[in-house]
Amino acid sequence: MSSYVEIANLAASKLGADDQLRSPDDDTHVGRSVKAVWDTVRRAAIRDHTWNFAVQRQGLAARAGAPPHPWSFAYPLPATSLRLVEVLNCRRRSDWQLEGRDILTHMAAPLHIRFLTDVRETALWDDAFVEVFACRLAFQIAMRITGDRGIRNDCWADYQQALGRAIRADARENPPLRPEPTGWELARGWSGEPTRFSPNGDPVT
Repeated sequence: MSSYVEIANLAASKLGADDQLRSPDDDTHVGRSVKAVWDTVRRAAIRDHTWNFAVQRQGLAARAGAPPHPWSFAYPLPATSLRLVEVLNCRRRSDWQLEGRDILTHMAAPLHIRFLTDVRETALWDDAFVEVFACRLAFQIAMRITGDRGIRNDCWADYQQALGRAIRADARENPPLRPEPTGWELARGWSGEPTRFSPNGDPVT
C-alpha cells in the first residue's frame, strides 16, 4: 500500500527532483505542482484501462419521465463512474446507447452494469497502477519541474510501457468472461452454459 506522499515522491524521482514531500500539504514547488494535477491525473489513469481494483457492479434505477426517442428507459450512471465497462445481460451492443451520462435502452429496471469508479484512496490501488500513475503524474508536472521537453517525452514513453505491463498482468489475473444470460434466456431455463448435443443432433439437457 502506497501513500500520497510516497507516490508523489516516486513521480518526482522520475524527474530527478531533489525535493521530497513530507506531507500532502508541503508548500514546495513539487508539492504545489503535484497537488494541482493529482485528481485530474488519477481519473485519467483509471480511465485508461479496466483496472480490476476499480471495477464495480451496480443495478440502476431508471430516470423518471420520458426518455429520448426511440428508447424506453434512461438510466443515469453512478456519480463516481469514470467509464462504463459493460451493460450486463445485453447480447448486442445495439441494445443500448450511451448519451452524456445516461444509458438509453429498452431493458426494464434494474439495469445491471459494470463500470470504473473513481478510487481516491491510494491504499486501495494496485501496485501496478501506482507505477502507471506515478509515470503519468511525472509526465504531467515535467515541464513545471524541469522545463525539459525531452524529459517530458521520456515520462510519456515510461507511462505507455508501464501501462502495457499492467494490462498484461491484469489479463492474466482474470479469465475470459462468459456472457451472462439475458432475462429471455433465463426464463427459458438457460444457465449460460454452452448447449451440448447428442450424436444424432438433439440438445442434451
